[in-house]
Amino acid sequence: MVRAERWIDAPWRPLAAAGLFIALLLQASGARAEEGIQIRNAETRLVGGVWFLDADISYGLNQTALDALDSGLLLDIELTIRLTERRLLLWDPEFAVLKQRYELQFHALTERYILRNLNSGEQATFGSLAAALNTLGTVRSLPIIDDALLSAGERYDVAIRAAVDIKQLRGPLAVITFLWNDWRISSDWVQWRLKR
Repeated sequence: MVRAERWIDAPWRPLAAAGLFIALLLQASGARAEEGIQIRNAETRLVGGVWFLDADISYGLNQTALDALDSGLLLDIELTIRLTERRLLLWDPEFAVLKQRYELQFHALTERYILRNLNSGEQATFGSLAAALNTLGTVRSLPIIDDALLSAGERYDVAIRAAVDIKQLRGPLAVITFLWNDWRISSDWVQWRLKR
């Protein structure tokens, strides 16, 4: 009985509790680092009078999005490309906006992931979620604007952001989407100068 009382009153006990708390915090922050959307690389290039975008995007879906996908709900994925005209004294006016939209769905019967490009109508199926997200995150030669539409003496910035939403359902099924509280995740805006 005396030994138990000494262990409870031991001076190192608060240090051990603090160490355990820090270890749990580090583990939680490591798990959060895998979640979220991050734009790893993005650049534009001018080829044949058209500006093209190349980007590498990491889609780390949170548990809410994964649960919704497993439940048969669609995920809306949107890549927004914004072109602004640089001004010295006034705010930068938005010159053009392009939205590249996709839908991702898990088909339980075939155990395949279906990725649809809503802009082009193309569709592809994948055996794993990682393969679908890797394809989604590899953006190559996406045309964004014709160079003839840009003024020769002006400076422009390009910014991109990627976002994932749980598909908004209509009618009685709309209640299902309210079961997920963090139903939208997005990357930060990444911006750079359009180099002519």
